[in-house]
Amino acid sequence: MKRLYFVAEDVDTCERVARTLHSEGIREGNFHVLAKDETGLYQHHVRSATTYQQLDVIHTGERWGLVGAGVGLAVGLVAWFTQALPWGVEPFTVVLMALVGGLFGAWQGGMVGLSRENYKIAPYHEDIEAGRYLMMVDVDGSDRSRVREIMNMSFPEVRYRGRDSTFINPLARAQQIYHQSTH
Repeated sequence: MKRLYFVAEDVDTCERVARTLHSEGIREGNFHVLAKDETGLYQHHVRSATTYQQLDVIHTGERWGLVGAGVGLAVGLVAWFTQALPWGVEPFTVVLMALVGGLFGAWQGGMVGLSRENYKIAPYHEDIEAGRYLMMVDVDGSDRSRVREIMNMSFPEVRYRGRDSTFINPLARAQQIYHQSTH
C-alpha cells in the first residue's frame, strides 16, 4: 500500500477533501491529517493522524530492537564459545539472549521514539509548523492515479507533496523518502 501526501492551507479544504475521497470509495481509515491545530480537525470531523503516524515509536523501536538482538547474540556467542559462566551455555541460551536483547532494545527504542517526530513526517515538518495541514491518503497501487486525478481536478489549491510506502523500514532515513514539492 502506498501513502500519498498532500498539503492544504486550511481545515475547511481538508474537510471537503475527506468527504470527496470517502464518496469515491476511499475508506475513512485510509485518510488522516496532521496539523498543529488538532482541535480544528476534531470540530470539522476530520480524522487526525494516529500517534504512530506522528511519532517515531515503531521505527525507532525496530532499529533499537535490531541492535539489542545483535548485542544479545554477541554476548551469547561469547558465553557459548568461552564457557566462562559457572553453568554450561547451550545454543538455546544464545538464542534466548538474542531474543531478550531484541525485546529490551525494542522497548527502549519505543520509549525514545515517543519523543521523536516520525521519520516519514520529517520532510513535511516546515509545512506543519507553518500551520498547514498534511493530508495522508493510503491507497492501493490501482487507486493511486485515481486519487491524484481527483485531487488535481477537484482541489487545485491542494499541493501534492510526495508518496511513500506504508511499510516502516527500520533502516530508512527521512532523506530516502520520495519527496516532490510540485503539483
